[in-house]
Amino acid sequence: MSKTTRRELLRRAGCGLLGRAALVSGFDRLSMVNLLAAPATLTDYRALVCIFLFGGNDSNNTVIPIDNYATYASSRGILAFSQQQLAATGISTKQGANYALHPSMTGLQSLFAAGKVAVVVNVGTLIAPIRKSDYQSGVRPYQLFSHSDQQNQWQTSVSTSDTAFGWGGKMSDQTQDSSTGFPTVTSVAGVSVFSSGVRTHPVALAPAPTPLNQTLLLQHPDSVFNQILGYETGAGSPTLVSAAGNITQGSVTDSALLNTNPSIATVFPATGLGNQLLQVAKMIKISSTLGLKRQIFFCSLGGFDTHTVQLTNQAALVGQLSAAMSAFYNATAELGVSGNVTTFTLSDFNRTFTPAGTVTATVGSDHAWGSHHFVMGDSVLGGDFYGTYPDLVVGGNQDTDSGSGARGRWIPTTSVDEYGATLAAWYGLSSSDLTTVFPNIGRFATSNLGFMSM
Repeated sequence: MSKTTRRELLRRAGCGLLGRAALVSGFDRLSMVNLLAAPATLTDYRALVCIFLFGGNDSNNTVIPIDNYATYASSRGILAFSQQQLAATGISTKQGANYALHPSMTGLQSLFAAGKVAVVVNVGTLIAPIRKSDYQSGVRPYQLFSHSDQQNQWQTSVSTSDTAFGWGGKMSDQTQDSSTGFPTVTSVAGVSVFSSGVRTHPVALAPAPTPLNQTLLLQHPDSVFNQILGYETGAGSPTLVSAAGNITQGSVTDSALLNTNPSIATVFPATGLGNQLLQVAKMIKISSTLGLKRQIFFCSLGGFDTHTVQLTNQAALVGQLSAAMSAFYNATAELGVSGNVTTFTLSDFNRTFTPAGTVTATVGSDHAWGSHHFVMGDSVLGGDFYGTYPDLVVGGNQDTDSGSGARGRWIPTTSVDEYGATLAAWYGLSSSDLTTVFPNIGRFATSNLGFMSM
């Protein structure tokens, strides 16, 4: 068998989707299933659904300050929305501050008004709480402003280096409860660092419209699974091939458990993210059949690296996000689990407040830092903001930059660690396991930001 053929086999098996961090030492541990018995405290069902916005979503045009609109409009310039454009998506916090969501996000605006969505503002990767002087002296995350590194850090909560294990996977390490052996963690967006734990065996499914009972079945006539399983699976085999064999063998076993294709009455948009979340809803519907009281899902939407043509491209992307999340919330209500499922967003980073370009058709923005995120579900203390919204003063104390070249890169006031730890506590992670999943959490003011009803 040629090298090219082996590479193609791995690609078909899904292993080619692994990021570079997942190929670092220990990749073969991804296939080790944690067979620990279910913790006695897990008596209810809970699920976390992560939606990663790859490329760095421009949060400055996702959550817009109406009370500080003059500052926003002055610095955003050609990227600024008019107040008339923002009229239909206005929202207010419980303290009476007025904002608006992107004009394409009417679905999430309605859910925010209904108290089902919260906004966590100015979140970012951090080593410790810092001020501008700290940043200028070099206290900052490893490879800040780099897509791949910041994607890894958002998914792992480790901001000093790359690591192969995500906080979703590590949470599963501590809380897995499947009596059938079916994985607690499911990705419908390829194999992700977020999903990978030390003992956790994540399963990667195809999104809808592929029927759920066919997502793990071999669709190739050359019996690719059997070829991988039969090739170099001994102790001396290359790590990647060995891991592929283990993951593939697990998929053969898992596919026997996915012997149904449940129906969902809620209509989902026929988009990439809509199809991913429809598959997640189906998995939630059969959670009891799979013997699962805890589930973690990973979805994604790409295209947010908007250096050019931002106004058009972001409108389409956040419109897709809003519509898909709204449909998914309705599906959890249909299934009677809207209080048991919490959906949240992550992204590489925010984008610069000042535009890159001067022509409307091509204008964009560059890589920045602190960003705003959505948390959705009936257990969310919604209709409010959590954290400190930036003052939007370009070159000021909350901007990494100074002088005439400053572009508005907001220094985060809330860490990924705090954001993730709050979700993890609701999910059921014990306080004694918190530092195992979020090793840096002790450096921050709190491990609970207060946006979840515990």
